[in-house]
Amino acid sequence: MTTDGWIPSTCGLCYGTCSIRAHRVDGVLVKIEGNPESAIGRGRLCGKGVSGIMTLYDPNRVNVPLRRTNPVKGKGVDPGFEEISWDEALDEVTARLRKVHDEDPRKLFVQRTTTNTSIRAPMLMFAAAFGTPNSWAAGGGLHCGNGAHLIGGLYHASWSLVPDFRHCRLAIYFGASKGHGAGHVACTNMQDAADARARGMRLVVVDPMANFASAKANEWVPIRPGTDAALALAMLDVILNDLGVWDAEYLARKTNAPYLVGPDGGYVRDAETGKPLVWDTARGHAVRYDTPDGGALALEGAYEVAGVRARPAFALLREHVRQFTPEWAERISSVPAASIRRLAREFATEAMIGSTVVLDGKRLPYRPVAAIYFRGAQGHRNSVYNCFAIELLNQVVGAADVVGGALGFNPVCYGHPETGKPWYEPKAGPDGLMVTGTWVAPHLPYPIPEPKHPTTMSLGGLFPLGMFGTTMASRDQEELWTQFGLPYRPEVMLNYGANSLLSVGNSDTVAETLRRIPFIVSFDITLTEFSEFADVVLPDASYLEAFDSRPNVPFIFNHPAGLGEWSWPVRQPVVPPAGQRRMAAEVLLELVDRLGIREEFNAVANTHLKLDGPHRLEFATPYPYAEICDRELKSHFGAARGLAWFKEHGVISWPKRVEEVYWRAFLDVRVPVYWEFLIGLNRKAKPIATAHGLDWDDAWYDPLPRWMPCPSHEVADGAFDLWGFYYRDTLHTNSFTNENPWLDEASRLDPFSYTIALNAATGRRKGLRDGQEVTLESPHGRRVRGRVHLTETVHPECVGIGGCAGHWARTLPIARGKGVMFNDLLEVDWAHGSPVNLNLDTCVKLRVAP
Repeated sequence: MTTDGWIPSTCGLCYGTCSIRAHRVDGVLVKIEGNPESAIGRGRLCGKGVSGIMTLYDPNRVNVPLRRTNPVKGKGVDPGFEEISWDEALDEVTARLRKVHDEDPRKLFVQRTTTNTSIRAPMLMFAAAFGTPNSWAAGGGLHCGNGAHLIGGLYHASWSLVPDFRHCRLAIYFGASKGHGAGHVACTNMQDAADARARGMRLVVVDPMANFASAKANEWVPIRPGTDAALALAMLDVILNDLGVWDAEYLARKTNAPYLVGPDGGYVRDAETGKPLVWDTARGHAVRYDTPDGGALALEGAYEVAGVRARPAFALLREHVRQFTPEWAERISSVPAASIRRLAREFATEAMIGSTVVLDGKRLPYRPVAAIYFRGAQGHRNSVYNCFAIELLNQVVGAADVVGGALGFNPVCYGHPETGKPWYEPKAGPDGLMVTGTWVAPHLPYPIPEPKHPTTMSLGGLFPLGMFGTTMASRDQEELWTQFGLPYRPEVMLNYGANSLLSVGNSDTVAETLRRIPFIVSFDITLTEFSEFADVVLPDASYLEAFDSRPNVPFIFNHPAGLGEWSWPVRQPVVPPAGQRRMAAEVLLELVDRLGIREEFNAVANTHLKLDGPHRLEFATPYPYAEICDRELKSHFGAARGLAWFKEHGVISWPKRVEEVYWRAFLDVRVPVYWEFLIGLNRKAKPIATAHGLDWDDAWYDPLPRWMPCPSHEVADGAFDLWGFYYRDTLHTNSFTNENPWLDEASRLDPFSYTIALNAATGRRKGLRDGQEVTLESPHGRRVRGRVHLTETVHPECVGIGGCAGHWARTLPIARGKGVMFNDLLEVDWAHGSPVNLNLDTCVKLRVAP
């Protein structure tokens, strides 16, 4: 790799994974910029991406395998690492893995970061081939995704959603920052959001803090943390009951709104087929929901069907939200009732129900409003109901995956014109409800798996609506595992790049769970706080020293939504790995062969990577990772476009079709405005839970959304008069980038990155001055200390802190001691997790300690 010039690749400093061009001179990387040939960034690149050069050449990089010599593990404890050879390291790791594989593969616990998307597929395939179901993405799952991704999947067949930036007229963001410097396809979305604002799209941001999205918005609506559902439910009440506005055609044909519901809360079903019934007003009697020539379907009223009184699900929804008046919501959320009525009226009016537009010769529904939610709204114990309630705003006006509305990230793809790959689309599943065409997590959002006695570390079998659970690192971990009779404990942990000490919750709690694991292996580029608990550290190649055939796959996760182009880029080394660094994917394959599980791995890879024809892997053949990548590319784009072609061109692009972007009008699938399945889930899960001593509250399993308080809302001690929350600083990604000197310099210049943001009037009332050192304390006695920044941009009852700062590792000399580790304030236990999907609550009541 001596040829100089511009090398196309992809960024790896956040999961946005924008396409880049890297300039190499005399074998040295000298500049990184965006790649204009790719839809993923369109030539734009943020400050993090530009600064990647400093991560590559960090003098504190791990360059050789390391082995622990100090048997004592703890926060701040020096592991006494000694350098060893790769053979020594892999001999020891293989021996440990073989032991648990032979005894019980479930004793392996796999943890990965969300920052580098290239590791997702190799780690998933390794875990599946090994036979362990115990895997998570540390705080990436607990904090930001369990609720939002579930709702995104149920309603949009996608991981997340954005406004249709080209056509939307009014977008309301609930704790989201899409298009404002963070998250999925961040740079493309930033340009699209800027263009939308220039075109005239109004942006309203509901958030406790007026930070990145709010700074660019037309209106900031301050709200107490964790109360988004109360606001959304009150808006629904105004829209449905005061204004009498809804999209009847959409609700009747694209949702379960017309399904008849009996007195027990379940669907009234056809005796012969078991399918839900609807009331056909033309025929004057009930018919199956999928009757081909069905007439006008009733959304309101009450009917005698099969000997019971039945009502359409929509009628139950309208009645249900009557209790959630704007005045009620004001008391909970602090948003004035008059503002709630105005926002609801504007949303209903701007939806322009009944309007259409012609695109590419096709007449399509036009609903130019979108309610968007993400980490801020969903990072709570009540994440499911928060996101469910917000999503119903889109559903009742028909603004889902239509022109101008809320668009999922690419739920439909009909593939490259020459090969028809990748190809996927949603389809109708049980009861006609939508099943996603592709997905990211091990099981689909729908149909819901049957709850069962839990056999995994997360207890996930009992909570099939969740992806990850608190028990992977909780205070009551051992107690819960014992209650449910988990027959094993983790004996080996395989970690890739995650730093759960900083990203999950209280670090003392997490440290105790790590201390109990006998052997921990960690792939990383630097030594972090997590390394203090590792027995072996393996030097990973950075994203600029590695290759990957699928950094932006699947498209529902991280590819621009809306019209434009499809792009499939690759990652390739800009410079060769220095020292003894090796790509983690290649090391995992060597472990596969050492463990004798190549046949299992290749079988998983054939399915996961969708390899077919001559490109399928022979079960017993030990393919190097580069060849597996080559086969995936050829399988999708033809024999002429393998890894060599992509190394030269960097990306392949082709135009999107209207049927892919605005697919809702073309596919016969429905989504649930009434969660009938939740009743059955509760009925089956509750006996298992209560039989093992777990507290259970049926209110969390109501088929219609409600506001449920977070633990912080139930703190009675008035001394704790502030709500604390953390936010994603656009200058940083998780805990990964604080060591980068360019980003650190920008953070030190920024008044927010390393401080505690407190409302100026509140601070003055407490006698505080800007820049003063203060200690914040939770009702559980957790404390953090930092400098106050007095500002008008925070709710008067709140403090906001940039997430995942506060490093203490001596091996991170730039990051150490800067910022505030908010997560130390978070309790990690059953009481602070969702009893529906296991999401961890991330807001906490605080006081300024004397």
